Amino acid sequence: MKNEDILEAARTRMEEAIDADRENRGRDMDDLQKLIGEQWPDKIRRQREADGKPCLTINRLPQFVRQVTGDIRKMNPAIKVGPSDNKATEEVAEIYEGLIRNIEQRSDASTVYEQTAETAAACSIGWFRVINEWEREDSFDQEIRIQRIRNSFSVYCDPAAQESTREDAGYIFITETMREADFEKAYPGKKASDVAYDAETDGLEHWHSDGKVTVAEYYWKQPVTRTLLMLQDGSTLFKDEAEQEVPEALILREREVDTHKIMWAKITGNEVLEGPQEVPCKYIPVVAVVGEEWHVGEEVYRSSVIRFAKDSQQMYNFFRSSSAEVVQLQPKAPYIGTIKQFQGLERYWQNANSSNYSFLPYNPDEKAPGRPQRETPPLASQGLSSEAMTAAEDMKATTGIYDAALGNRSNEASGVAIRQRQMESDVSTSIYTDNMAKAIATCGRILISMIPKIYDTERVVKILGEDDAIKDIRINTTVMQEGYAVPVNDLSIGSYDLRVSTGPNYSTRRQETQEGMIEFIRAVPGAAQIIGDLVAKAMDWPDADKIADRLAKALPPGMRSIEDLSPEEQQAAQAAQMQQAEQAQQQQAAMAIEMRKNAAEATEAEADAVKAGSEAEQARYEAAEKQLELLMSSGALNEAIAAAVQQQVARVLMSTPAPQGQFPA
Repeated sequence: MKNEDILEAARTRMEEAIDADRENRGRDMDDLQKLIGEQWPDKIRRQREADGKPCLTINRLPQFVRQVTGDIRKMNPAIKVGPSDNKATEEVAEIYEGLIRNIEQRSDASTVYEQTAETAAACSIGWFRVINEWEREDSFDQEIRIQRIRNSFSVYCDPAAQESTREDAGYIFITETMREADFEKAYPGKKASDVAYDAETDGLEHWHSDGKVTVAEYYWKQPVTRTLLMLQDGSTLFKDEAEQEVPEALILREREVDTHKIMWAKITGNEVLEGPQEVPCKYIPVVAVVGEEWHVGEEVYRSSVIRFAKDSQQMYNFFRSSSAEVVQLQPKAPYIGTIKQFQGLERYWQNANSSNYSFLPYNPDEKAPGRPQRETPPLASQGLSSEAMTAAEDMKATTGIYDAALGNRSNEASGVAIRQRQMESDVSTSIYTDNMAKAIATCGRILISMIPKIYDTERVVKILGEDDAIKDIRINTTVMQEGYAVPVNDLSIGSYDLRVSTGPNYSTRRQETQEGMIEFIRAVPGAAQIIGDLVAKAMDWPDADKIADRLAKALPPGMRSIEDLSPEEQQAAQAAQMQQAEQAQQQQAAMAIEMRKNAAEATEAEADAVKAGSEAEQARYEAAEKQLELLMSSGALNEAIAAAVQQQVARVLMSTPAPQGQFPA
């Protein structure tokens, strides 16, 4: 795009964004003014001050905002990263997660999140951003930082955005108003008069007026059509990302994809001061945190915590001021007397209500016997006190935050009832914590998108563990395996997704672990000798680690892990393990020899048994043969054969059926 096209689109979009959000901004500004104590209408304040009446501001609104932001501070949000395709790995996901923790720690992101959420609670919307900058003045490496946008009214957003975090916005402006002299000093060669507008120049009335110039950082999504390739191995690749021409033989399918790239420029109303340049991210790196939001037809209505409590706060101020006015008038009740009683003594009686005279002289008057008398002072009104209390209750009702949640005594007597009322208050304002969690999730997606483009060279980066331990990791490197270069910790390979977890932070969980261990030892005292080193290690005392090491050394060898041993003990343990392994091998060899010996003996015994059986069978055969020879020589054999034949014939005749009508003979 040409600069003229960029500026024309920017002026049109700025006017569109201002017109669409004008009413919300007016209500938001009123919220902030009431929150800081500007709660009396100017006309009423001037009239009361002119009449000498008290005009008290007893500001109860901040306590409701602090209650919401206190819940947000207890969230302890943590971005958890995991692989989302088969190219991603758990190891690289851990690097992403550690990098994000390190970026958050260096950016003081917890403060950024909390202050942005506080702005949303106070005036319905807050903003923060993600930027990339040079790591050092003498470095060519860049780093990522999370930055708060202090003035939420400086951001103008695409009114077509639907998401609460505005991640779907087509454009966003971050503006800064500068005096003409400061502008010319910041941008040498640029004249403030260059951005003046006339009746024929459309859209510039928001950019230069009253001796001030508006400078805007302008983010927009520029449509791009890209060619997506599917290769023979099933992988996909955008054609413009290929380092070299992809051979046609490797392309299985291709299609055109309508997508976008994020562009940035710093502009005035009619000049591009810096850029345009592409932002290394697929999202506009500006995130919104909103309060409550309703869509009334085409109009979007935003609300803060205190939006509907402001009228009750003003009534509370009025009734308390009126009560103070009554009390103020009590010592100023006038004295009643005749003119003669005060004549010549006016200097005393004129100041009687403001000066503490030791005596008040008067002239006796025979027509009015006695001394001048003070008029009965006005009495405090129970109605004013009652209305003030009602206004205070109205503030609680409109915010949904009651005494139990604010730490005040209420009519709940039991702990269960108090917790239930606190829970009701938390539920009524939970949308603020939910929207904060959504904003942090969007921030995480921006970081995941930017990290592989910013950390795109081989380098050593610091990652932060969940326990705040810092490790140095080399990324985007390679190792040689079987003659091929294999990527290691390459952040550009694979896709990763995230979730935001909330709950106690690591320090709180550690404290809970301490308490749980101590309670366990009280219940099982004998466990102290076994887990004493772990208990000491979980403590936050000075030298707790040394105490844990000494207790660990007193444990029996079998109860200590190899990581808990000193280097000398580890070497001794490894030598003992090697010796035990050798002894085990020797025992196995001896057992194998013994088993082979037993097997040989069993085989020999079996052979002997077979031989003995054969010899017995041979003896039986020889005995039968001798008996047969004896029968043949004596003639008994023929007689035995004849008897056997007769028995067989008789058996056959007995089994044959007789003819019908006859009986066997």
